Amino acid sequence: MKLSLVTLPLGLALSFAVPSAFATTGTINFAGKITSATCPIEIVNPETGLVGNLVRMGEVDASAFTSVGTQAGGGGFQMRITPSSVCVMDPTKLNATVTFTSVQGGGGDHYGVKPVSGAAEGVAVAIKDFTGALLPSGSTSAIYPLSETDPTLMYFYASYISTQAIVSAGPADADVSFSVNIN
Repeated sequence: MKLSLVTLPLGLALSFAVPSAFATTGTINFAGKITSATCPIEIVNPETGLVGNLVRMGEVDASAFTSVGTQAGGGGFQMRITPSSVCVMDPTKLNATVTFTSVQGGGGDHYGVKPVSGAAEGVAVAIKDFTGALLPSGSTSAIYPLSETDPTLMYFYASYISTQAIVSAGPADADVSFSVNIN
């Protein structure tokens, strides 16, 4: 019995004397921020300066559309981005593009009208950026330079466009969603 008690302290002493193979440890620091705020985008009527998401297209006689692709009526609108405490502009990212997407369908260079009872047929909405280029649903606009400190107005123009040779009279309202990419 005495022999086993003597070997126990000897075994413990040897375990402390043998060099250990421990891995080196350290610390990694992660820094970042989670936000829910995005830059507010306001839709502005360039004639009145009023803010709202309604672009008045006016009334257009069906006979104004003489062939497929004829454009008539419409109105301009601006999208305003204002730098603020919520929207701090990164000085390395001062360009924006806009992508519009048709809610009611459509195709080609246009956005479909709402399928309500008695809606106009053979017509859709077309959107152009400041270069005058038609923006098909899902495509990206020209680049709009942004100001780091002042409000930026991105100008667009919407008109009706005939999608068939004959356009029928009726309401021609359309919903279009958009996303602004700041890069």
